[in-house]
Amino acid sequence: MIEYTLYRIEDDQTTTPVSTHPTIGDGVAAGVEMVERVDLDYAYALHTPSTRVVSFREGRVGYRMWATRTGRISPSVEDRYDHDVDEFMD
Repeated sequence: MIEYTLYRIEDDQTTTPVSTHPTIGDGVAAGVEMVERVDLDYAYALHTPSTRVVSFREGRVGYRMWATRTGRISPSVEDRYDHDVDEFMD
């Protein structure tokens, strides 16, 4: 049986595993949920052990780095936002 893993794609193209799913349908549903409702800042990808199956919102990769560099978002505001999220999740 193939296991599908959902990864968050960081701004530097590295990936962080988020969840595993027994079917491709469950994995796709989790990916859509993440990019449309939970985490609007990052891209996600669904992988099998050997290959990437589908990507979600790949245009978001590198956006935060670009937006900070060009002044579209302020690092101090982003740090405060991340802190608020951490408090909410506890």
